[in-house]
Amino acid sequence: MRHAFLGLYCAIMAGGLLVLASSAALGLAPAAPNPPCGCEPVRTLKTASPPMRGSDVAGLQRRLARLGFYTREITGVYTQETARAVIELQKFLGLKPTGVVDERTWEALAYYEAKPAVKGQPPPEGEISILVDIDSQTLIVYVDGEPYKLYPVAVGRHTSPTPMGEWVITEKIAGWHGATGVRWMRLSNPWGNYGIHGTNNPSSIGQMASSGCVRMFNHDVIELYDWVKIGTRVVLKGRGPYGPVRPVIEQGAVGQDVVFLQWRLRELGFDPGRADGVCGEATISALTAWQRYRGLPATGRADRNVLYLLGLW
Repeated sequence: MRHAFLGLYCAIMAGGLLVLASSAALGLAPAAPNPPCGCEPVRTLKTASPPMRGSDVAGLQRRLARLGFYTREITGVYTQETARAVIELQKFLGLKPTGVVDERTWEALAYYEAKPAVKGQPPPEGEISILVDIDSQTLIVYVDGEPYKLYPVAVGRHTSPTPMGEWVITEKIAGWHGATGVRWMRLSNPWGNYGIHGTNNPSSIGQMASSGCVRMFNHDVIELYDWVKIGTRVVLKGRGPYGPVRPVIEQGAVGQDVVFLQWRLRELGFDPGRADGVCGEATISALTAWQRYRGLPATGRADRNVLYLLGLW
């Protein structure tokens, strides 16, 4: 099976779709160990004493096993057998056979695994928007408001949750960036550095495993990247729990609890505009209108009593 793919892989390299040797000429970002978000950098794996261990080693062994290079037990320990499998992989990919999994090896492996999306599909006609269902670890592409395609994703861990809200894509970067895989799309979240991106750990897809970003398989994110543009609307939403809310929300406040306030006002019929986590003029106007409706002082300020009446405290 490996040899059947070799011709395709070489064609990919010759066509310039891999950035192993000519990323600058293609206008793509060069290989970089530090991702453009808060995701963990990718380790260089090699034989050592004591041996290197970890989930990244186990993930590598699984990937090598799927490609037919590794037949031993998945141990999460970088053994001599693992290094020999890496050497075979490197020979297959046309790399220097060192047995060391450096940035170039991680990159080549990621692009080889992404080969189903090499040709890509033409972008769908119509206005594209995205919904990420955090609870089901699913990303749904909508075209003119209708579901078009569904992708499995990984979302944030409980300790580093994916921020809920209504964002837009503000930056697109093609190329290898370690933990973010082969594509990066920054979201307009105002209190963190989050995005939709590929992964160097495909076994994490379908889990709560990231530092808050939305991870996709590399072949999926290549396809999505070509469909969206700067300004594409992205909604990240889950059922909850909603999480902590500060005692007072007033103009200028920024955070996840502001999104909850904006969504609650909209549910009650008072439109705060896009739920972007920023308590600006539109949010203050909606809150003031709701206060007048309830016969409360129209302060535009949500203290504990107001938040209690809104069901947020």
